[in-house]
Amino acid sequence: MQNIVFLDAETEFQGTVKMLSTNLVQIIGDVDINTSGFYLINGAGSVYGKYADFTTLYKEIEGGFILSNDGSVYIEPEPVPKPEPIVPTLEEVQEAKVAQMNTAQQAAIQAGVDIELTDGATEHFSLTDHDQTSLIGLQGRVDAGEEQIPWHTSDESEHCKFYTNADMAMITSAAMEYVTWHITYFRDLRIYIRSLQTKEEVEAVTYGMDIPQEYQSEPLRAMIAAKHL
Repeated sequence: MQNIVFLDAETEFQGTVKMLSTNLVQIIGDVDINTSGFYLINGAGSVYGKYADFTTLYKEIEGGFILSNDGSVYIEPEPVPKPEPIVPTLEEVQEAKVAQMNTAQQAAIQAGVDIELTDGATEHFSLTDHDQTSLIGLQGRVDAGEEQIPWHTSDESEHCKFYTNADMAMITSAAMEYVTWHITYFRDLRIYIRSLQTKEEVEAVTYGMDIPQEYQSEPLRAMIAAKHL
């Protein structure tokens, strides 16, 4: 604590004085606000700090106040307005949904397909981009009449094995049909999404939903009909 004497008073006050900057000084303690300037004195009554020019109340604070020597006063900053929420347009909502459905399409394709082979067993085959490219190449070996064609299921714990020509023909055909279905379905779904007139309708779209017939392409209608045969 320091001994404070204001220039318009003879009484000493106890407080803590701290320079905040060249023009600001803070006084904390049981001291009434006083803007007459002040001195700091030691126990012997000698002045060791002169603050005669700090005569403007800059700001009241908890437990004390701040004085300035250049006439400046604290001004509460204007509150920063909250930014207006960004409301996406219908077109932006549509394109976001298209991107979401495209991701779903890719995931569905790469997850692969179950295929029943000539012996009645069903095996699952993944269809990553690499798998699709490889299967196209294997189709040539099928067409060439090879009887022992090496390939693998989606189970990474299993080794590759030989498939007969008939089985590999079924694998490549079913895989390509599966990929073609999803590509065709997604293209029609994308057109349907972009035709919708409200955000609520767009948000309600899910991958695998029935597309209204007027938005189905001729190939998609043929594939749907073939599934129901």
